[in-house]
Amino acid sequence: MIKSKKIISVILIAVLLVISISTISNASASSKVFGNSQSGYASDCVGYAIYGYNLLGYSVTGSSGQITTSDMLAWIGNTGNGYGMYVHTYGGDGYFNDYYGYSIVDTDISGNWDFVYIDSSYSAASNTLASAFNTIGYTNRCFLGWSNAVTISNACFFNYYLWTCYIGNTTVQSAAVSAASCVPGTGTTPIALYGSTSYYGTAR
Repeated sequence: MIKSKKIISVILIAVLLVISISTISNASASSKVFGNSQSGYASDCVGYAIYGYNLLGYSVTGSSGQITTSDMLAWIGNTGNGYGMYVHTYGGDGYFNDYYGYSIVDTDISGNWDFVYIDSSYSAASNTLASAFNTIGYTNRCFLGWSNAVTISNACFFNYYLWTCYIGNTTVQSAAVSAASCVPGTGTTPIALYGSTSYYGTAR
């Protein structure tokens, strides 16, 4: 009787190990979100993005505070299954900053990305960053950003609606348009998308 219990225990442990290994090998794509705490809305925006990426099936982690270029570049240079990135910070056309004002520019960026959103003014004024993240010309890739200046408070309102109300229910483009329409004022949320207009943002 004791022998049979031991055998059953060993079998159960073996089954659990097999399940564990298969779960690891079939893990969903990963994403990482960063929030520059010079913005009073950083922690909120990071929380919304974590919620949204989770809805899309990503394994997501977040960092809010004194974010650095080295931390962000480490993520950009990941060789695993990291295909999503969101950054709430300051920046411009073709670059975005860390907490200390150091910039990441298009030539610093490499890899193939699925869903990237750089939440800084003018990040999508041109396709410079979208091209750097390799999100243009593919079925299931897109880049989201601002084509003009945006206040951090309006960006935060937009992010709330985008990540908690619309993302996952429609295409990223439609979700962005709907979220922008929820923020009061004409032209307050000049959101722009490069890449696939039919992509839902779902993790691969």
